[in-house]
Amino acid sequence: MLEHNYYSFEDMDEAGNPVIKTFSDQEILDTFYHYWYNKMVEKFGKEHVDNTYSKKECIEDWCIIHHAYKV
Repeated sequence: MLEHNYYSFEDMDEAGNPVIKTFSDQEILDTFYHYWYNKMVEKFGKEHVDNTYSKKECIEDWCIIHHAYKV
C-alpha cells in the first residue's frame, strides 16, 4: 500500500472564520503540479526543469506558498 503524506494550513471559510485545511501529497500534485511545472518551465526551460526538479519540489513549493506543515 502506498503511504501518503499530509499537509495542513490555516485558511478562512466564507464567513471569515479560521479553518484548518489538509491535503495529501497526491491532492497537491493533482491540483498544483501542472501549474507549477509550466511556471518552472517558463522560468528555467523544459530541459533544466526535467533534469533538475521532481514532484518533491512541487510539494515543497506548495507548502511554502500556503505556509503549510506536515501532519
